Amino acid sequence: MLSGYEPFLIWIVIYSYALSAFLHLTGFVFSKERLLKIAGLLLIPGFVSHSAFFAIRWLRTGYFPANGNLENAITGGWFAIALTLYLFLKGRMKPVGVALFTVPATLLLTGYGVMSEPGPLPLSASFKSNWLIVHVAFAQLAFGAYAISSGFGILYLLKERRQRRGFMNRFYERFPSLEIIEEQLFRFIIYGFISELIMIAAGAIWAKDLWGRYWSWDPVEVWSLISWLLYGFSIHLRITQGWKGRRLAWLAIFLLSTVIITYWGVGVIITNTQHIFGVSD
Repeated sequence: MLSGYEPFLIWIVIYSYALSAFLHLTGFVFSKERLLKIAGLLLIPGFVSHSAFFAIRWLRTGYFPANGNLENAITGGWFAIALTLYLFLKGRMKPVGVALFTVPATLLLTGYGVMSEPGPLPLSASFKSNWLIVHVAFAQLAFGAYAISSGFGILYLLKERRQRRGFMNRFYERFPSLEIIEEQLFRFIIYGFISELIMIAAGAIWAKDLWGRYWSWDPVEVWSLISWLLYGFSIHLRITQGWKGRRLAWLAIFLLSTVIITYWGVGVIITNTQHIFGVSD
């Protein structure tokens, strides 16, 4: 169960992100610039509480928070919101389409974690390694980058649709051009692709030390490889086949499902995976 300051912090996170998601959606649909500014500001107290919960859980358990649904949601969501806030504070573009995806996704994953596994799970002593930090940190960094690219994909489709139908107004004209949105989308795909490669490589090195082999065809390993190859294929399509615009945006949105399956879906359906750490020696 949650203890100490954890319940207080986690509910600040949930309420802040819920209100921010509501204001983002309302401000975007009804073209209310002021609501979008408030929604962006609400991310700050939510993220501060998010970071505090992350740190307290790490100190409480003694390992990098990556064990169970709540810890995975907190860690993955932290990177997604951190990148979203970076775009906000950078001030060069309006990442509303990004926040429309990353904030509700983080909210729902956190809520699912609170309802299913709120308390820390025991971690096998064999898993208490510095490689856990490297492996999981790059895994969640990849998730954050891919979530951002999906958000840009949503923004691209929404603006492109209005532009194609001649429904553009001053509100939509304040967003970056479609070319800039597409460029940012592709950059975050590459960023996530490289991060996921490091995650897979670090996991292989760690597996060699743990089980005496680099690769064991574990379901999570297989799905992470599938996800990485599909994102690599999207990069190939973009560079060599000229896939741009709507096709690339739809790819960015669709491919995030492979990451969600890898990080959360496999553990729900399959129990004979070595990536369930909540056991004691």
